[in-house]
Amino acid sequence: MKWLKINTVLLLSVLVFSMAPLTQASTQFRIIVDASGSMLISDPDKLTPEALRLISQLAPEDESTLGVWLFGEAPRVLFPEAKVNTETKAKLANFLRNYTTEDVQTDLEAIIRMLLDTPDLGDLSTDFNRHWILVTDGMVDISLDEAVNDASRERILNELTTQLVERNVHLHTISIAGHTDKELLQSIALQTNATHTEVAFPDDLLDTFDRIFTQASPSEELPINGNQFSVDAAIEELTLLMFHEEARQPRILMPNGDILPLQSNDKVALSVSDHYTLITIQDPAQGLWSLRDVDLERSSVRVMTNLSARMSVLSSIVFEGEPIRSVANLFEQENKITDNAILDLVTIKQTLIHNNGDIRNTLFSGDMVHFQDQFEQEYEGISEPGLYELTSVVDGKTFSRQIVQQFTVHPAIDFIGVPVGNDTIRFSAKPVNLKLNLFASSITLLFSYPDGTSESILMPLIGQGYWEKALSVDAGRYVKVKARLIGVTQFGRRFEYETPEWVVGRDAGKAPIAIRSDRLTKEALFASNIASLTTASDTDSTAPMLVAPSITLVDDTMRDIVPADNNTSISAEAEVRNTDANNNAESILSSKDWILYVLLNVGGIFIIGGGILLYRRIKKNTPT
Repeated sequence: MKWLKINTVLLLSVLVFSMAPLTQASTQFRIIVDASGSMLISDPDKLTPEALRLISQLAPEDESTLGVWLFGEAPRVLFPEAKVNTETKAKLANFLRNYTTEDVQTDLEAIIRMLLDTPDLGDLSTDFNRHWILVTDGMVDISLDEAVNDASRERILNELTTQLVERNVHLHTISIAGHTDKELLQSIALQTNATHTEVAFPDDLLDTFDRIFTQASPSEELPINGNQFSVDAAIEELTLLMFHEEARQPRILMPNGDILPLQSNDKVALSVSDHYTLITIQDPAQGLWSLRDVDLERSSVRVMTNLSARMSVLSSIVFEGEPIRSVANLFEQENKITDNAILDLVTIKQTLIHNNGDIRNTLFSGDMVHFQDQFEQEYEGISEPGLYELTSVVDGKTFSRQIVQQFTVHPAIDFIGVPVGNDTIRFSAKPVNLKLNLFASSITLLFSYPDGTSESILMPLIGQGYWEKALSVDAGRYVKVKARLIGVTQFGRRFEYETPEWVVGRDAGKAPIAIRSDRLTKEALFASNIASLTTASDTDSTAPMLVAPSITLVDDTMRDIVPADNNTSISAEAEVRNTDANNNAESILSSKDWILYVLLNVGGIFIIGGGILLYRRIKKNTPT
């Protein structure tokens, strides 16, 4: 009977193997490019195609798919989605040389609908990640009638963005030249756990695509000190991305002092472009390497290694004031290093940087704390929105590693006041991202009066998934209002956030107003008699909250009481199940088992035989 079981397993294995691809991609890249005529002005040197080539060269072969679409008056495919390999990279480069940007409209709604309706490639794994990138320099522009454009914009913000979220699409948005609909593009990116980047100059497109790829496909790096980096025995492969001036060729000095020839061979893969050079080296020589004629601040050395540092997952969207817990572990092969005699020799330095255009502001730089068999650092919260970078540099005395994590800081809610009718103002607070746990969070309206008094009102959470409160306003009464959020993330992290202040009220015979106070002059603010607002219910007085510092480290005494996010735990210990008792057990086939195995074998033989006959018939009918 044993032979029957073995035969069944072998037949099923052959069938499954023949129907499944050899490798499946884990990341999907879909690039959406504005093809309107204004792109000729915004990107005269055509750096957008160069940035697309860069991400195709960075993407690991057979592990990702890539497709490119254009949109303008009508959406269309420039390069059909395909698995990334040497052949598709060459085809993409050819396609990118020939496309034109001459459209007179920008129908963003149509292209998003088209991509949502485009089936995924069959070569993708079941749990693949969707990273889509949108590059545009315009607004939603499909008609001379602004009402038509506004309606399309609303459908994008509501209907289509909801579909993107439901399909776990990360839609990264890039605006060029500052003439785009920032509110729309930023909202799409925030809701889909992606980044929004404003590119002042086309040259920044290359860095932006590099950063997005790092977010989509994190990898370890070697730190560049001065113009040098050190390769140790555990490095199996390194990829050098070197940015440089257009007419300048970079030079790479190997540990023996020779200059590495910039040409491909059995161990070196080279890709050369106008503004960057990408080179991958198998089994690189150990020792100190040097770089010449490259932009060192923008360049990087990605590596594949069997001695690695792994960081806890950092959410791509971090709310203002939300605590950040960073954890690092060291691994040899796939085994976590727990020997403190080794770990005591290791230091990990973290640097937190705010990327504000061309200005990189360092908020913190210091060593992580060695705690038990891992390294930890906790940040109480960041109070300024923007793009941030957390760099962790591992110094193991005989080896070094670097991990760069990019994320966006943004308020957890959008808080606005809108006049309704002749004497009412409606305040609403909507979450910008589903990371906020609405049912565990609460919002309080805080009122401040010129005489120094204050009051507070709890905002109710309504069924549509946001907070709302309507206030009646008497003539001649003005007040400052802001909202205080006591927030809780889906991972149980508690934080506080206060919105900017608003001025609300109305003059006699006029409609009520609701304006952010930072948009009013001090004289205009107190031009009228200010008194308290009439509200349906009053609660106890609440003093205004002080503004939080830009970044605060959690004190060591607080470390044990701060809960870790569910998605930041790292464990290398696999669950082991004892199966020894089953190894020597005799299996006895019942009559039902016998029938099942026979049917499976016979069915497998018929399928294979049928396939062979079909193949012969097709071959016979094919003309030579």
